[in-house]
Amino acid sequence: MSSATFVGGRGLDRPRSRQVAGRRQVLSPPRLRVAVAAAAVAALPLLRPSGPANSAPVDLLVALALILSVYCGVGNGERWRFPYAFPMLLFLGGGAIGALAGPVPINGLSALVQDVVLLTWCWTLINICRSASSLRVVARAWAYGSIVWGILLFVGLATGTAALSGRTTKDASRTMLTFGDPNVAANFLFISIMVIWATQIPRHRSLRLTGYALLVAAMVTTGSNSGLVSIIVGVMVAGFLGLYRRAGAVAAVTMICFALCGLYAVGSNINLISIQDRAQASRWSFIRDGIGRQESSVEQRGSILHESLHLYQVGGPFGAGPASTKPRLQAEQAPFVKEAHDDYLAALTERGLIGLLGVALLVGGVALQAIALVRRRLTPDFAAVIVRPNALVGAIAGTLLTMTVVELLHARHVWTLFAVVAALSLWGGDRVAHKTRKRT
Repeated sequence: MSSATFVGGRGLDRPRSRQVAGRRQVLSPPRLRVAVAAAAVAALPLLRPSGPANSAPVDLLVALALILSVYCGVGNGERWRFPYAFPMLLFLGGGAIGALAGPVPINGLSALVQDVVLLTWCWTLINICRSASSLRVVARAWAYGSIVWGILLFVGLATGTAALSGRTTKDASRTMLTFGDPNVAANFLFISIMVIWATQIPRHRSLRLTGYALLVAAMVTTGSNSGLVSIIVGVMVAGFLGLYRRAGAVAAVTMICFALCGLYAVGSNINLISIQDRAQASRWSFIRDGIGRQESSVEQRGSILHESLHLYQVGGPFGAGPASTKPRLQAEQAPFVKEAHDDYLAALTERGLIGLLGVALLVGGVALQAIALVRRRLTPDFAAVIVRPNALVGAIAGTLLTMTVVELLHARHVWTLFAVVAALSLWGGDRVAHKTRKRT
């Protein structure tokens, strides 16, 4: 992970009541920019109707949050941080090289602009959440906002409103809210579950459990197998790390051993083919289109993997540019024409070895920051906001795993998760406790 800094104004982290050049500084953190950022987080699923260059209604709030943050940051002389700068420089550089030499340079350069917008949003949110109070507002917006979106999804199903449920003729009974992709919608719901777990919002336990049940049910309606796998992996990782924080390594290792034995016993006594056959014959359409299509989904992923490796061999080590996979497959009259559906393979075939290195460094940096949340104690203020940081680690683990079958690096909510993790790493660490632990 790489981090750069930017300093606005004439000083660093000055008190908000101080006078500069005969004028009063802008309050830090300004309530307006925090409110706009929270509104953008609550509106993350609002991607339809889409505009040119994959723009969406939520981007208006993202742009306003950026403008307010730059204005307030310069006025207050805040010290800005830019994590993920070096990995994304490689990622963007590899994409630019590939796009200039690839078959769709205009689409490739447009995709690079979208990458820059997402990275800018991530940086904006990181620097807005420099205080626990700001992070609390953003976290509450995500937790309560996701519950509202879950309710809207079921309202759409009950009333037959496709604009809310996201159902289309192509995807049969699968829902996707306003994301345009059932798997991306499932990933948002999964991360939202982990955010509720991490923040313990709503505070009342019964309301929180109701929120969990609502979001899990909403995820089931998407028919996303990757979503179900991610929630299993994420919950297991978060559970192990939570036990490690409370009871130490011995208890966590013991729990892992019991879990592995349990998984082996379940796997040895369950006939997956029989389950898939029953799912295909189910009267519930979302089960038929979810678990029932698992076998065909695995076959499709195998075809995509084979075709992607072929594209890399033909295209060379520098790739053919973002958004080039489908046009190249069409030109070759491939039997299975689709996008890469895999962030890692897409980076290799479209952005070459340089882009793949950028993704590897980005993933490694995010993973290290997430793990540090468990190993390092947060300050009391930040710990009151993120009560269960191990849940965020589970969210990262499930998302990085899902990126092997779904392209998520273009998703705004994924970069929002990266921003929250980076903000906690940069601003929330209890450095005094950390230094004391090192001395002892």
